[in-house]
Amino acid sequence: MAAAAAAPPAGDHACRRQWRYTWEALVHLPLLRLYLFRPAVTAAAPPTGLRADLRLDDALLLLSFSLAGEPVALRVPVPRVLVDPSAPPECRAAGDHVEVRLALVLPVDHPVVAAAFPPPLGAEPVAPLSLRNDIKNLSSGDVHLYCRACSARLTKRPLRNIVEMPSLNWEDVADNWFGGCCTSFGGASEKLVSQYINAYGRLEGTSLLNATSISIEKDYLEKDLVSGLVSPVPSNDYVALQEATSGVHVINDHTMEKMEFNDSEEKTYHEKKIASSHVQSPVVPEENHDSNTEKDGDTLWTDQSGITEVNSEESKNNSCVKDMDHPTKETDLLLVDPCNFCCDGGNSRKSKDNPSNMPSGNLEMQTKLNQRDYKLTKSIALGCSFIVKASNLLNDIDWLELPCAHCSSPIGSYPSQCSHAPADGRVRLFKCYTSSDLHVRGPHDVFRKHTLERLFVHLLLEVAEDEISFRTLVRDLKTKRPILQIVLLSSKAWLFSGYCYENDFDGSHGAAHLQPAVKILYSNCSSALEEDLRIVEEWSSKYRAEELYMMRRQIDELIGSLSSARDKFPFSCSSLEGMHLSSLER
Repeated sequence: MAAAAAAPPAGDHACRRQWRYTWEALVHLPLLRLYLFRPAVTAAAPPTGLRADLRLDDALLLLSFSLAGEPVALRVPVPRVLVDPSAPPECRAAGDHVEVRLALVLPVDHPVVAAAFPPPLGAEPVAPLSLRNDIKNLSSGDVHLYCRACSARLTKRPLRNIVEMPSLNWEDVADNWFGGCCTSFGGASEKLVSQYINAYGRLEGTSLLNATSISIEKDYLEKDLVSGLVSPVPSNDYVALQEATSGVHVINDHTMEKMEFNDSEEKTYHEKKIASSHVQSPVVPEENHDSNTEKDGDTLWTDQSGITEVNSEESKNNSCVKDMDHPTKETDLLLVDPCNFCCDGGNSRKSKDNPSNMPSGNLEMQTKLNQRDYKLTKSIALGCSFIVKASNLLNDIDWLELPCAHCSSPIGSYPSQCSHAPADGRVRLFKCYTSSDLHVRGPHDVFRKHTLERLFVHLLLEVAEDEISFRTLVRDLKTKRPILQIVLLSSKAWLFSGYCYENDFDGSHGAAHLQPAVKILYSNCSSALEEDLRIVEEWSSKYRAEELYMMRRQIDELIGSLSSARDKFPFSCSSLEGMHLSSLER
């Protein structure tokens, strides 16, 4: 939408009464609708003697009527679409606004309309976001990334190898093709997906691109950004989360870390593991001994299912970080074939643990731990915190915001487990906050069309199509609190909004260019009381709303865009069932 049309003109027009107009076209209806109203006026006397004169040669709609006995004349620019000249305009006064309808020959998104009315000189044609085009443009040469807010360079080395990040839903597609885990295929989908994740999760020097972000290794970031990522001390939120989800209470001692178990069976099992670790080291193949056990002074590292005893000061502070940087052989086996634990009962690991000698409760616990580690590794390797679906949500991961070192504006996020360091050594830079060229939003900036609104709408429509759900509940990724209710009304709308003034006959009426958008109803629950939140939860359960999780800063920015777009419609049309009518650019 043109900036000149969004803001009222200055000068002599300021003394005249201002009117706001909004053109709306829905793809499935051959109709162009006009809403004409005065901003900040919620109730007024209805206009009388309404007349409309359509002048297609000048792309103008002339309106005249009487308001409280005073004559009013308005000139409203008409969008460049194929209006049926044989059908006269339909006008009606509807309380606080005037509505005009024009019949169309062809829908606004028809190729004939695009060919007949090309975009103005210097403007790019409206096109949907395409991941394939992004990869093609980024692969043409060395790429540096810049902060969109301050143009500061974010990468110290250019990105040369950029590939598409696999979707987290790819496993579901494989399940539909091969069948479930315990079918006659022997868990073919899990084996295939795990090898896929293992291949993409450990590619050095390769950047992964998805619809909303680009995942790069932290070694490619500028030093001032890397310095804020490494913190060997686990965060309090992570410790509290681990205690709540696993029933383990962590006590920090000056000499070593102790753990208290709330479950007696888990306590007995882990006490046996600790006792066995003092007697003998884990049994591992000789050729991979170094990848499973590390000795650094008095430090002893065991596998993921065991307990790590730390006596040296360095290992006490960096145990979680080192364990993530040096994956054990058990993790590798888990990534290659996670079905060893759900299809054949773990028979492929007889060299390490004999299921016949292990109690059934301990074996079940071991299986759950390994399955959790597989899902955790998948979400870290292929995940992004811009939007997280409920099926991909894990309490083991804490997504942290990555701010720009120069202007402190958000530029992305990264997954964390035990500290403020990236769990997989990578950060995700959001396309809506970064630029691929020093000239932000210039012709060579691949991400110039990626805005928060467009990225959110892209994934919202994707979820609505896959889940056949038009109701969405957006929750805070950190607190899991419901923040935003959304009802999708129309996924293919075209809108334009601007201002006009009474008795303005000098011809400076501007031009109207319809832009693709979605019409939605929304409700801001950020400051709702507990009793109101219960109503929101009941609404989500009753209508089976799709639950999405986002970081709070992105939710607040999204609410700001919805509140601003709400002013495009008259007050009488902006509320329905306690929710507000608004739109987002598509």
